[in-house]
Amino acid sequence: MKDARKLVVALLVVVAAGALAACGSGSGTTGETSEIVSGDFAPVSDAPAGYSGVSGDAVVERPENGGTTVSLSVDGLEPKTAYLAHLHTGGCDQADPGGPHFQFKQGGSEEPPNEIHLQFTSDAVGEGKARVSTDREVPVGEAGSVVVHTADDESHHEMVALVHEGEDHGGGHAHSEKVACAELEGAAAGEGEANSGGGGEEVPTIEVRNGEPVGGVQTLEFSAGEEIRFRVSSDEAEEIHVHGYDIAKDVPAGGTIEFDFPAELEGIYEAELEGLGVQIAELRINP
Repeated sequence: MKDARKLVVALLVVVAAGALAACGSGSGTTGETSEIVSGDFAPVSDAPAGYSGVSGDAVVERPENGGTTVSLSVDGLEPKTAYLAHLHTGGCDQADPGGPHFQFKQGGSEEPPNEIHLQFTSDAVGEGKARVSTDREVPVGEAGSVVVHTADDESHHEMVALVHEGEDHGGGHAHSEKVACAELEGAAAGEGEANSGGGGEEVPTIEVRNGEPVGGVQTLEFSAGEEIRFRVSSDEAEEIHVHGYDIAKDVPAGGTIEFDFPAELEGIYEAELEGLGVQIAELRINP
Protein backbone atom coordinates (compact mmCIF):
# COMPACT_ATOMS: atom_id res chain seq x y z
CA MET A 1 0.00 0.00 0.00
CA LYS A 2 2.86 2.37 0.88
CA ASP A 3 4.50 1.72 -2.51
CA ALA A 4 1.19 2.41 -4.24
CA ARG A 5 0.88 5.77 -2.51
CA LYS A 6 4.42 6.64 -3.57
CA LEU A 7 3.55 5.78 -7.16
CA VAL A 8 0.48 8.07 -7.12
CA VAL A 9 2.51 10.96 -5.71
CA ALA A 10 5.24 10.42 -8.30
CA LEU A 11 2.72 10.50 -11.12
CA LEU A 12 1.23 13.76 -9.86
CA VAL A 13 4.67 15.36 -9.66
CA VAL A 14 5.48 14.31 -13.22
CA VAL A 15 2.25 15.87 -14.48
CA ALA A 16 2.78 19.09 -12.54
CA ALA A 17 6.39 19.68 -13.53
CA GLY A 18 6.35 18.38 -17.05
CA ALA A 19 3.10 18.58 -18.98
CA LEU A 20 -0.61 18.79 -18.39
CA ALA A 21 -1.92 16.37 -21.00
CA ALA A 22 -5.63 16.59 -20.42
CA CYS A 23 -7.17 14.21 -22.90
CA GLY A 24 -4.64 12.27 -24.90
CA SER A 25 -1.46 13.22 -26.70
CA GLY A 26 -0.64 16.40 -28.59
CA SER A 27 -1.69 14.78 -31.83
CA GLY A 28 -5.28 14.98 -30.57
CA THR A 29 -7.76 12.26 -29.87
CA THR A 30 -10.87 14.32 -30.55
CA GLY A 31 -10.80 14.15 -34.32
CA GLU A 32 -9.12 16.02 -37.15
CA THR A 33 -8.43 19.66 -36.29
CA SER A 34 -10.18 22.09 -38.60
CA GLU A 35 -8.59 25.26 -37.24
CA ILE A 36 -5.49 26.06 -35.22
CA VAL A 37 -4.34 29.50 -34.06
CA SER A 38 -1.13 30.10 -32.16
CA GLY A 39 0.99 32.88 -30.74
CA ASP A 40 4.41 33.38 -29.18
CA PHE A 41 4.88 34.32 -25.55
CA ALA A 42 6.76 37.50 -24.67
CA PRO A 43 7.14 39.27 -21.32
CA VAL A 44 4.42 41.85 -20.59
CA SER A 45 5.63 45.44 -20.33
CA ASP A 46 5.54 45.51 -16.53
CA ALA A 47 6.64 41.94 -15.87
CA PRO A 48 8.36 41.36 -12.53
CA ALA A 49 12.14 41.22 -12.43
CA GLY A 50 13.53 37.91 -13.61
CA TYR A 51 11.03 37.33 -16.44
CA SER A 52 12.73 39.21 -19.29
CA GLY A 53 13.67 35.94 -21.00
CA VAL A 54 10.22 34.31 -21.06
CA SER A 55 9.38 32.67 -24.39
CA GLY A 56 7.30 29.83 -25.77
CA ASP A 57 3.94 29.48 -27.49
CA ALA A 58 0.21 29.06 -26.92
CA VAL A 59 -2.13 27.16 -29.24
CA VAL A 60 -5.91 27.07 -29.61
CA GLU A 61 -7.32 24.11 -31.54
CA ARG A 62 -10.92 23.86 -32.75
CA PRO A 63 -11.53 20.25 -33.85
CA GLU A 64 -14.02 19.55 -36.62
CA ASN A 65 -16.25 17.61 -34.24
CA GLY A 66 -16.53 20.57 -31.87
CA GLY A 67 -14.93 21.73 -28.66
CA THR A 68 -11.73 23.65 -27.97
CA THR A 69 -8.27 22.70 -26.72
CA VAL A 70 -5.86 25.30 -25.36
CA SER A 71 -2.23 24.39 -24.72
CA LEU A 72 0.95 26.23 -23.84
CA SER A 73 4.66 25.65 -23.55
CA VAL A 74 6.72 28.27 -21.74
CA ASP A 75 10.34 28.63 -20.68
CA GLY A 76 12.30 31.32 -18.91
CA LEU A 77 10.14 30.99 -15.77
CA GLU A 78 11.26 30.64 -12.19
CA PRO A 79 12.15 27.01 -11.37
CA LYS A 80 9.62 24.85 -9.53
CA THR A 81 7.09 27.68 -9.29
CA ALA A 82 3.31 27.55 -9.60
CA TYR A 83 1.65 29.52 -12.42
CA LEU A 84 -1.81 30.20 -13.77
CA ALA A 85 -2.75 31.03 -17.34
CA HIS A 86 -6.09 32.26 -18.66
CA LEU A 87 -7.63 32.65 -22.08
CA HIS A 88 -8.36 36.36 -22.62
CA THR A 89 -10.44 38.21 -25.23
CA GLY A 90 -8.02 41.02 -26.06
CA GLY A 91 -4.54 41.48 -27.44
CA CYS A 92 -1.22 41.73 -25.63
CA ASP A 93 -0.68 45.42 -26.47
CA GLN A 94 -3.58 46.61 -24.34
CA ALA A 95 -2.89 48.67 -21.22
CA ASP A 96 -4.08 45.63 -19.26
CA PRO A 97 -2.48 42.86 -21.37
CA GLY A 98 -5.13 40.47 -22.69
CA GLY A 99 -8.07 42.50 -21.42
CA PRO A 100 -10.96 40.55 -19.85
CA HIS A 101 -10.96 36.79 -19.40
CA PHE A 102 -12.82 34.90 -22.11
CA GLN A 103 -16.16 33.62 -20.79
CA PHE A 104 -18.62 31.31 -22.53
CA LYS A 105 -21.39 33.16 -20.69
CA GLN A 106 -20.39 36.77 -20.25
CA GLY A 107 -20.93 38.02 -16.74
CA GLY A 108 -21.13 34.45 -15.45
CA SER A 109 -18.81 32.49 -13.19
CA GLU A 110 -15.14 33.43 -13.13
CA GLU A 111 -14.18 29.76 -12.81
CA PRO A 112 -14.11 26.84 -15.26
CA PRO A 113 -16.06 25.58 -17.08
CA ASN A 114 -17.25 29.15 -17.88
CA GLU A 115 -13.64 30.27 -18.27
CA ILE A 116 -10.55 28.49 -19.58
CA HIS A 117 -7.77 28.25 -16.99
CA LEU A 118 -4.48 26.39 -17.30
CA GLN A 119 -2.55 25.60 -14.12
CA PHE A 120 0.96 24.22 -13.99
CA THR A 121 4.23 24.19 -12.09
CA SER A 122 7.52 24.85 -13.85
CA ASP A 123 10.25 22.25 -13.71
CA ALA A 124 13.77 22.56 -12.34
CA VAL A 125 14.96 24.66 -15.31
CA GLY A 126 11.94 26.96 -15.48
CA GLU A 127 9.96 25.25 -18.22
CA GLY A 128 6.25 24.48 -18.02
CA LYS A 129 3.50 22.98 -20.15
CA ALA A 130 -0.26 22.75 -19.82
CA ARG A 131 -3.19 21.54 -21.90
CA VAL A 132 -6.92 21.88 -21.24
CA SER A 133 -9.89 20.75 -23.34
CA THR A 134 -13.58 21.59 -23.26
CA ASP A 135 -16.49 20.26 -25.31
CA ARG A 136 -17.60 23.86 -25.96
CA GLU A 137 -16.21 25.86 -28.87
CA VAL A 138 -14.58 29.23 -28.34
CA PRO A 139 -16.02 31.39 -31.17
CA VAL A 140 -13.55 32.36 -33.87
CA GLY A 141 -12.07 35.77 -33.13
CA GLU A 142 -12.71 35.62 -29.39
CA ALA A 143 -9.51 33.81 -28.35
CA GLY A 144 -7.56 37.04 -28.03
CA SER A 145 -4.56 35.85 -26.07
CA VAL A 146 -3.23 33.60 -23.32
CA VAL A 147 -1.72 35.37 -20.31
CA VAL A 148 0.51 33.69 -17.72
CA HIS A 149 0.39 34.87 -14.09
CA THR A 150 2.38 33.92 -11.04
CA ALA A 151 0.28 31.95 -8.55
CA ASP A 152 0.03 32.25 -4.79
CA ASP A 153 -1.67 28.99 -3.92
CA GLU A 154 0.31 26.55 -1.79
CA SER A 155 -2.03 23.73 -2.76
CA HIS A 156 -1.57 24.48 -6.44
CA HIS A 157 0.66 21.46 -7.09
CA GLU A 158 -2.18 19.22 -5.96
CA MET A 159 -4.71 20.91 -8.25
CA VAL A 160 -2.92 20.89 -11.59
CA ALA A 161 -3.22 17.14 -12.08
CA LEU A 162 -7.00 17.41 -11.73
CA VAL A 163 -7.68 19.91 -14.51
CA HIS A 164 -9.21 18.32 -17.60
CA GLU A 165 -12.03 18.79 -20.08
CA GLY A 166 -12.29 22.46 -19.17
CA GLU A 167 -13.13 21.77 -15.52
CA ASP A 168 -11.17 22.88 -12.46
CA HIS A 169 -11.67 20.25 -9.77
CA GLY A 170 -9.45 21.98 -7.25
CA GLY A 171 -10.29 24.63 -4.71
CA GLY A 172 -10.04 28.37 -5.09
CA HIS A 173 -6.85 30.07 -6.22
CA ALA A 174 -5.23 33.44 -6.12
CA HIS A 175 -2.98 34.96 -8.75
CA SER A 176 -0.64 37.90 -8.56
CA GLU A 177 1.38 39.46 -11.34
CA LYS A 178 1.17 38.91 -15.09
CA VAL A 179 4.49 37.78 -16.53
CA ALA A 180 3.91 36.91 -20.20
CA CYS A 181 1.33 37.13 -22.99
CA ALA A 182 0.86 35.25 -26.27
CA GLU A 183 -1.42 36.97 -28.77
CA LEU A 184 -3.72 34.69 -30.77
CA GLU A 185 -6.67 36.50 -32.32
CA GLY A 186 -6.20 39.66 -30.28
CA ALA A 187 -5.88 41.99 -33.26
CA ALA A 188 -9.48 41.30 -34.21
CA ALA A 189 -10.95 40.87 -30.73
CA GLY A 190 -13.28 43.66 -29.69
CA GLU A 191 -13.30 45.31 -33.11
CA GLY A 192 -16.42 45.71 -35.23
CA GLU A 193 -16.97 43.08 -37.87
CA ALA A 194 -16.82 44.16 -41.48
CA ASN A 195 -19.92 43.71 -43.60
CA SER A 196 -18.01 43.16 -46.78
CA GLY A 197 -15.95 40.10 -47.46
CA GLY A 198 -13.85 40.49 -50.57
CA GLY A 199 -10.17 40.95 -49.81
CA GLY A 200 -10.51 42.42 -46.29
CA GLU A 201 -8.69 40.97 -43.33
CA GLU A 202 -11.86 40.93 -41.26
CA VAL A 203 -14.29 38.08 -41.80
CA PRO A 204 -17.94 39.05 -41.16
CA THR A 205 -19.63 37.07 -38.42
CA ILE A 206 -23.37 36.54 -38.14
CA GLU A 207 -24.46 35.96 -34.56
CA VAL A 208 -27.61 33.89 -34.04
CA ARG A 209 -29.45 34.03 -30.73
CA ASN A 210 -32.78 32.38 -29.96
CA GLY A 211 -33.24 31.44 -33.60
CA GLU A 212 -32.78 34.99 -34.98
CA PRO A 213 -29.81 36.90 -36.43
CA VAL A 214 -28.61 39.54 -33.96
CA GLY A 215 -29.11 42.96 -35.56
CA GLY A 216 -31.27 41.55 -38.35
CA VAL A 217 -30.44 40.02 -41.73
CA GLN A 218 -26.92 40.97 -42.80
CA THR A 219 -26.13 41.97 -46.37
CA LEU A 220 -22.76 40.68 -47.56
CA GLU A 221 -21.41 41.87 -50.92
CA PHE A 222 -18.78 40.17 -53.03
CA SER A 223 -17.52 40.37 -56.59
CA ALA A 224 -17.61 37.44 -58.99
CA GLY A 225 -14.41 35.44 -58.77
CA GLU A 226 -13.66 36.41 -55.18
CA GLU A 227 -13.79 34.10 -52.19
CA ILE A 228 -17.02 34.26 -50.21
CA ARG A 229 -16.08 34.10 -46.53
CA PHE A 230 -18.27 34.58 -43.50
CA ARG A 231 -18.86 32.98 -40.12
CA VAL A 232 -21.94 32.03 -38.19
CA SER A 233 -22.04 31.67 -34.40
CA SER A 234 -25.10 30.31 -32.66
CA ASP A 235 -26.31 29.66 -29.13
CA GLU A 236 -28.18 26.59 -30.40
CA ALA A 237 -27.26 23.80 -32.81
CA GLU A 238 -28.46 24.70 -36.32
CA GLU A 239 -28.00 23.80 -39.96
CA ILE A 240 -26.93 26.82 -42.02
CA HIS A 241 -27.87 26.56 -45.70
CA VAL A 242 -26.63 28.86 -48.47
CA HIS A 243 -29.25 28.68 -51.22
CA GLY A 244 -28.23 28.83 -54.87
CA TYR A 245 -24.81 27.45 -54.04
CA ASP A 246 -26.53 24.63 -52.13
CA ILE A 247 -23.91 24.55 -49.37
CA ALA A 248 -24.95 23.51 -45.86
CA LYS A 249 -23.01 23.24 -42.61
CA ASP A 250 -23.96 22.40 -39.03
CA VAL A 251 -23.02 24.82 -36.27
CA PRO A 252 -22.90 23.32 -32.76
CA ALA A 253 -24.59 24.99 -29.79
CA GLY A 254 -22.32 27.75 -28.55
CA GLY A 255 -20.02 27.27 -31.54
CA THR A 256 -18.92 28.99 -34.73
CA ILE A 257 -18.50 27.73 -38.28
CA GLU A 258 -16.94 29.38 -41.32
CA PHE A 259 -18.03 29.33 -44.96
CA ASP A 260 -15.32 29.77 -47.58
CA PHE A 261 -16.12 29.15 -51.25
CA PRO A 262 -15.59 30.89 -54.62
CA ALA A 263 -18.17 33.39 -55.88
CA GLU A 264 -18.96 31.57 -59.10
CA LEU A 265 -22.67 32.50 -59.38
CA GLU A 266 -23.77 36.12 -59.74
CA GLY A 267 -26.98 37.34 -58.17
CA ILE A 268 -28.61 37.48 -54.74
CA TYR A 269 -28.74 34.41 -52.52
CA GLU A 270 -30.06 33.69 -49.05
CA ALA A 271 -28.33 32.06 -46.11
CA GLU A 272 -30.81 30.68 -43.60
CA LEU A 273 -31.37 28.52 -40.57
CA GLU A 274 -32.60 25.51 -42.48
CA GLY A 275 -34.66 23.90 -39.73
CA LEU A 276 -36.45 27.13 -38.77
CA GLY A 277 -36.62 28.65 -42.24
CA VAL A 278 -35.19 31.93 -40.87
CA GLN A 279 -33.02 34.05 -43.16
CA ILE A 280 -29.83 35.32 -41.54
CA ALA A 281 -27.92 36.82 -44.48
CA GLU A 282 -28.29 38.03 -48.04
CA LEU A 283 -25.29 37.37 -50.28
CA ARG A 284 -24.98 39.79 -53.21
CA ILE A 285 -22.55 38.61 -55.87
CA ASN A 286 -21.78 41.48 -58.22
CA PRO A 287 -20.32 41.11 -61.77
